[in-house]
Amino acid sequence: MRKLFSFFQWFQREGNRARRAAEPKPSEDMTDSDWVRHRAPPRHRDATLSDAARRWMERLPEQVAPSRVCSLYPRIANRLAFLWSDPGLTEHFLDELLLDRRDGRQGFPPDMTVELLTLHRFNSRRLYITQTPEDNR
Repeated sequence: MRKLFSFFQWFQREGNRARRAAEPKPSEDMTDSDWVRHRAPPRHRDATLSDAARRWMERLPEQVAPSRVCSLYPRIANRLAFLWSDPGLTEHFLDELLLDRRDGRQGFPPDMTVELLTLHRFNSRRLYITQTPEDNR
């Protein structure tokens, strides 16, 4: 009986250990190898600027258009073009790009950061100007 009881204790400990391992880590505790599992796998279309992103760039004012982002990071530009119709989602995406939530990240080159910040400010004006007083209820 004692062996049976110790087996169940062992089984329960192993089950608890497996459940803890399966629980997602808080983002601040994640390592680069953890993030690889969360990031979408690269696709061939991420390496080139989409037609939608080209049209989006043409519609933006020249001083706001992120030309370096489009040339160096077409995946990001394609995502921005896709999200642009929703200023709130665009703001969230730009915040995720600009704010370092994972310590020790390399970040973007300074000229890219300036372009993303300029786009963020432009989008913020779009977001808050388009709200009406009824939206704030």
